[in-house]
Amino acid sequence: MDVIKRSGKHQKFSMSKLRRGIERAARDAKIASMQRRKIVNEVSRSVLLGMRRRKSVKAVELRKRILGRLDRSARSAASAWRRFDRKR
Repeated sequence: MDVIKRSGKHQKFSMSKLRRGIERAARDAKIASMQRRKIVNEVSRSVLLGMRRRKSVKAVELRKRILGRLDRSARSAASAWRRFDRKR
């Protein structure tokens, strides 16, 4: 699957990049290690299942899916992700 960036550039989807982003947000939210792993697995699995038949996805849509799932499972991690986004 390809991710379409805001610039229009296509990039291969990277599961490790997705997991790293979720992990970083959970770590910044000071979530314990065991709980972080659970959140990373749960959110990444859910996001992938929602897009498994797609050939491409916009980065904005991918972000919305990740944050929506984080809002339901780890609100503090979702807040940490949003804080990081505002800094960029």
